Amino acid sequence: MSKSELRQTALRSRRSLPSSTIESLSIQITEVLSTLPEFATASTLAAYAAKSDEVQTTGVIQAALGAGKTVLLPKVLIDSREITFHEVTDLSLLAPGAFGVLEPRADARVVPLRKADLVLVPVVAWDENGHRVGYGRGYFDKALKNRGRALAAGLALESQRFSNVPQGPTDEPLDIIVTEKRVVRPRSRSR
Repeated sequence: MSKSELRQTALRSRRSLPSSTIESLSIQITEVLSTLPEFATASTLAAYAAKSDEVQTTGVIQAALGAGKTVLLPKVLIDSREITFHEVTDLSLLAPGAFGVLEPRADARVVPLRKADLVLVPVVAWDENGHRVGYGRGYFDKALKNRGRALAAGLALESQRFSNVPQGPTDEPLDIIVTEKRVVRPRSRSR
């Protein structure tokens, strides 16, 4: 199956889930994530504001803010096909940005992604080797190339797992995948 076909299959499957199921599974994923030493020791967490059919991140962002962690969220720069990360202290200050996703305001402080300890990444499809498919625009893959020592953790549903996710030269693999049932540690990269 091509990457494009896999993406469409995975998105169709995920979008068929009731919002209550996404919400319930997201709570379970947040609970699993919160038990990880990488989350506990992270002083700076880069995350994403989830679309309605993605693993929801509000709970983990609020937990991180409540624990005194610095939280970074992306802002999409459509012209350059990049994302920049900005410090967020209050989720009520987010506003719809590119693709209708909530983003930090323009005046939010920009923080290089390499300052993060843990980067939460949205996932459309994944495999046991840490390969992921996103939405096909490459925003997160490009950003992850500049993450320094930060670990990339994909938040995913078990139902999004495939036996083999095709990879291209610009794709960045995940260090950790957190699902509602388990934590997958597919690879160890030198940091």
